Amino acid sequence: MRITASIFGVLACLLPAWLGMAEERPATALWATHAMDRVMRDRPMNTDWEPQLHAAKGEWEALQVIVSGAPEDVQGGLLTSTSLKGPEGALIPAPVLLREHYVAVTKSSELAPLPAGDYPDALVPQTFPWQPLPALRRVNQPFWVDVYVPPDATPGDYAGKVTATLATGQKLSQDFKLHVWNFELPRLPAMKSSIFMVWRRIAKIHGFNPDAPRAEPKLQRILNAYYDMLVDNRLSPHEVWQAYPDADNPLGEKSYAQIERALVEHLLQRQAGTISLPLWPTWPLADPLGLDRQAAMEYVVRYYRICEKLGCAGRLYKIFGELDEPNDMKAYSQVRAWGRFFHEVHDKYGVKVPLMVTEQPTPDNPAWGSLTDAVDIWVPHVSSVWTDMEAANGPREIPKRIAAGQEVWTYTALVQSPDEWKVSHGRPKKIFAGQPPVWLTDYPPINYRILGWLMPRYGITGLTYWDTSYWRNDNHDVWQNAGTYPHDNGEVYNGDGFLIYPAREGREGFEGPVASIRLKWLRECADDYDYLHLLAERGFKNLALDGSSNFARGFGDWDDNVPGLYQTRLVMGGLLEKLISRSRKSP
Repeated sequence: MRITASIFGVLACLLPAWLGMAEERPATALWATHAMDRVMRDRPMNTDWEPQLHAAKGEWEALQVIVSGAPEDVQGGLLTSTSLKGPEGALIPAPVLLREHYVAVTKSSELAPLPAGDYPDALVPQTFPWQPLPALRRVNQPFWVDVYVPPDATPGDYAGKVTATLATGQKLSQDFKLHVWNFELPRLPAMKSSIFMVWRRIAKIHGFNPDAPRAEPKLQRILNAYYDMLVDNRLSPHEVWQAYPDADNPLGEKSYAQIERALVEHLLQRQAGTISLPLWPTWPLADPLGLDRQAAMEYVVRYYRICEKLGCAGRLYKIFGELDEPNDMKAYSQVRAWGRFFHEVHDKYGVKVPLMVTEQPTPDNPAWGSLTDAVDIWVPHVSSVWTDMEAANGPREIPKRIAAGQEVWTYTALVQSPDEWKVSHGRPKKIFAGQPPVWLTDYPPINYRILGWLMPRYGITGLTYWDTSYWRNDNHDVWQNAGTYPHDNGEVYNGDGFLIYPAREGREGFEGPVASIRLKWLRECADDYDYLHLLAERGFKNLALDGSSNFARGFGDWDDNVPGLYQTRLVMGGLLEKLISRSRKSP
C-alpha cells in the first residue's frame, strides 16, 4: 500500500507538468504575407497583411502562405489551390505552388545587415523531399503561391483559396484576392538583359562531359529547361547552345540551317529578349581579327541576316567574356581592336551588331586611352553609375554616351560601394539600404528589385549578371549552404552568381533547374521597369519617377521601403489602366 501510495504521489506531482506541456504545444495556423517578405523559421506570425494582389494581363504576381506550428505537425503538409473566380464566371488558372527550401548562411557576407542563419531561397516542387525542420516550439514553413494572369484574362476582381492539408489530416485554408488591371504587359520586357549561363558548366553539374563538342539530347532537354526558366522570369540568357555553329563544319550551309532553327525556337517561340553572337577570339574562326577577318565578317553578316529574317535583328549583340572588366592597357587595346572589327562590318555590309563591354565610360587610368569609339553598349557596375551620376564630382559621362547614340546597361557583383559613398555615410559596419544595390542572400530583398525603379532615372536600359549557377568549390553543397562564393580576400559572398539551383535525379528526384526566390524578385524588377516604361511612352515619365521618390531616388539613395514600393506600383497600375482605356476609346 505504501508503494502504491508513493506511485500515486509521484504521478500527482508530474501530472500538472505533463498537462502544461500539452497545453504549450502550439496550434497549427495558416497565414499569408507578400512576395518581398523573408519568412525566417522562428519569426512570429503576422496575420495583419491583407492578401490582395494586383496585376496586369500577361503578368505573374505572387504571395506567400505559411504553415506555422509544431515541427511534427508542419512536416509533410501539402498545399492545394482553387482556380481564381472573377467577373461573370471568368476564371484564372490555379497558381503554381512551390515549397520554400532553406539554406544556411554560416558566415555573413561583407557588410551584410542581416545575421547568419537559415534563409528561405530555393522554390522546390512539392514532390521534392522535405528537409528536416528545426526543433523549435513553433516553426514556419512558407509556400510560394505564383499566380499567372493570361493575356486574354477578363479585367476585374478575382478570389481564390489555398488549403494546407497536414499529415494529421487537418485542413487549414487561406483566401486571397486579385485585381486584374485592364492593360497588358509586353511579352518582351522593356528592360533588356544578358544573364550568363554557360552550357558546359551546366553539363558538368548534371554529370555530362563538359568538354564534349556538342550537347547530347538528354543534356539539350536540361539546357532548354534552364533557358525557359530565365525567360519565364523576364530575363534572357546571354546565349543558347543550340544557336552555336556546327562543331564539325561551323560555316557550312547545314550549320546555318541549324542556327536558324535554334533562333526560331529561342527568339520566336521562347521569346527571349536578346541573344549574344556566338563568336570567340579563336572560334568559329581561328584568327577573326587577322588572317580570318574577312570570313569572320561574313559569318557575322550571315548570323545577323538570319535574325533580320525573323524580325529580331535588334535583339542581337556581342558580349565577350574575354573582354570582361578590362583593367589595363592591353585589355583596352583588345576592346578597341574588336570595336574596329564590328565598325568595319557595319561600314562594308550595313550590318550593326552592338559590342557590349562591362566597363564604365571613364577609364580608371587615363593612360589606357578611351573606348568611346569602340563600345556600343556600356555596362558599368552599379557603384560606377553612382560615381558617374551621383558623386559630388562625378564626370556625368553616362548621359553623354546615351546622347551619342550608345546604350548604357548596368550590373552588380560582390559588395563594391565606392569609398566616397562609404565616407559620406560614416563608413558603416553594416549596409541596410541606400548603397549601390547588392545581390546577396543576406541582404534585404529590395536590393534585387530596386534597380527597376532606379535605371530609368538615367536612361539605363538593361542588366547583365555574371552567372546563374556558380559555386566556387566542387564539394560545396548549394542545397545546404548559401556560401557559394568564398573570395580570396577572406570574405564570403552568399549567393553571388547563383540564382538557379540544380536538381539531381539521385537526390532531388529529377534533373533540371529550380528557381530561387531571388530570381522571382528579379522578375518583379523587370515588371516594375515595364510599368515605368509604359508610363514614359505615354508622356508620364517624370510623374512616375516623382511618384517613386518616396523610396527610390538614386543608386546611392534609396530606402528599404517595400510598403512604399507596393503603394506606388498600385497607383501606377491604376493610372496606366485609365490611360490605356482612354486611348482605346479615342478615334
